[in-house]
Amino acid sequence: MNHKEKLYREIKKFTKWADQCQPTWSEERDNGEWELGYPHFEELCGAAEDVVNEYPCSEADETLIHALLFVIARDNECEELVEEKLVLRRDWFELLAKKSIGSKYVNAEWQFAKHLGDCEGCDPDLIFSFIKSEYEYTSRMALQTIAELKPECAERYAFEFWDRGKYPAGSSEDEYQKIMALHVLAKLNSPRLEAYLERAKQSDYKWLRKNAEELSAKYN
Repeated sequence: MNHKEKLYREIKKFTKWADQCQPTWSEERDNGEWELGYPHFEELCGAAEDVVNEYPCSEADETLIHALLFVIARDNECEELVEEKLVLRRDWFELLAKKSIGSKYVNAEWQFAKHLGDCEGCDPDLIFSFIKSEYEYTSRMALQTIAELKPECAERYAFEFWDRGKYPAGSSEDEYQKIMALHVLAKLNSPRLEAYLERAKQSDYKWLRKNAEELSAKYN
């Protein structure tokens, strides 16, 4: 049995177990923490790691790409495959990152957005695709990353995320986007940070106010 066959076998074994033990799970409703519940989690991730180590990405077909993204999405609590393994393999990182954008593997997509800056030599312009994601958490992680990779653009995106009106007023999504925008403005030492801190302190959002107070204490 080669490494690809082992990977497919491990995914089949995981899926059978998950369907029995977590019958409502899906890509959109992944409960995370598979590493705590699934008894063969290390074997699942190890099979994916072996494929990346043993094969050039030029040999990857769509079946293999989907298999790897599937495992990466299950590794959404530890993030070890992306954060510790794939960041060292620029070719594989870029290929899988591009394939994750807009895919059903939402818990793989945000990991690539979050760790793009950790992959030496990766195309930094990929972040502009992630920041347009329809998945709220991916776009938020991309905003965080763009402050590192493209600081000259980050302030504009922070303002946009604050006032974008994409999510309903009062929703957690709107609050989380504003919180990240605030942190990016702080990281950039934006001249408009103080004004946004004051706006945050006057907000009805509990956690936005809390973050503003903490940032005010830190930067004052």
